Amino acid sequence: PPPDRSYSTVSLTSSAGDLCRICHCEAEVGAPLISPCVCAGSLKYVHQRCLQQWIKSADTKSCELCKFDFQMTTKIKPFRKWQKLEMTTVERRKVLCSVTFHVIAITCVIWSLYVLIDRTTEEIKAGILEWPFWTKLIVVAIGFTGGLVFMYVQCKMYMQLCRRWKAYNRVIFIQNCPE
Repeated sequence: PPPDRSYSTVSLTSSAGDLCRICHCEAEVGAPLISPCVCAGSLKYVHQRCLQQWIKSADTKSCELCKFDFQMTTKIKPFRKWQKLEMTTVERRKVLCSVTFHVIAITCVIWSLYVLIDRTTEEIKAGILEWPFWTKLIVVAIGFTGGLVFMYVQCKMYMQLCRRWKAYNRVIFIQNCPE
């Protein structure tokens, strides 16, 4: 009689059920599946690398399904090993325009202050300090205040970008959920 080519139900069930819920691939050598949260069934397993990438992109510390806080350790890479932040073309353009605008605005403010101070010292030496001085001073003060408010808003954006970059360059190790 021909050899029996049927497979055991146990091996089919265990290999078919153990898939990464992110990439839908099985465990591989060097990339085992872990169960980092209390999700069950087909959502129980995930590759360490897949979950690391998801945590970095979603900037979260818990499972989006069961809300379990992952048991993980994080470490920031040395700065010289940091990778550039992945940004869309629109984000990159916004940052470039913002930095360019800031450089131009700061140059204009410094130049305006220089001219105002220079002219004012000339007027004081000549003994004529008239209303144009006060008009210039008020215009510069309004511009300076508006510039400070704009700088504050933009600095918040820069800080958020720096936090994103730092989070992108951290090394995360997620542990199995204690059962």
